[in-house]
Amino acid sequence: MKKQTFVLSILAAGFIAVPVFAAQAGCCGGEDATAMPGCSKMSGHESHNAQATTATGKLPQPVSAVFDGYIQIQTALAADSLEGITTSAQAIAKSVKEDKANTFSATIGQQAEAVAKAKDLVAAREAFKPLSESLIQFAAKDSTVSGIYRQVHCPMAKASWLQTGTTVSNPYMGKAMARCGQFVKATASGAPEHADHSAHMH
Repeated sequence: MKKQTFVLSILAAGFIAVPVFAAQAGCCGGEDATAMPGCSKMSGHESHNAQATTATGKLPQPVSAVFDGYIQIQTALAADSLEGITTSAQAIAKSVKEDKANTFSATIGQQAEAVAKAKDLVAAREAFKPLSESLIQFAAKDSTVSGIYRQVHCPMAKASWLQTGTTVSNPYMGKAMARCGQFVKATASGAPEHADHSAHMH
């Protein structure tokens, strides 16, 4: 009986600790969702990241190369880093220019070049916004792409982006508000259409 009681105590403690951790990790200030509108709570389904990475192999070139580079930039900005951003942005621009089928508009190549020229995080994040909007519009018209990359909108930054995985990783707010944002349904116009009701907008 003592063993059973001990195990039950551990399980009970675990159930109490998990929601507390989730509330602290979110950007909404725990239960007070109105403190930071548009924030998404931690989902904990990180296993989807591996599935999304595997799925990128289904995309043709230069689509795969462009979105791979884009995700590398998004990931770096979310971590408050400029590491690899210039290289990734230049790779996107090169892929767009060298694509004889003109899969992407020349504008996307120019937007990528603007990201590559950014000298600091503020400039990189500003340049990342129009690039994101262009790729969001591209993804909305391609079900294979939109099935891999999810659109997220941050009302604080007044901007959207694409990412893999199910945990919000905000490239505009970085580590200070990494979880601020909510997944939305991708639309061809680029305007966010809410896909879930886990977060409240005001």
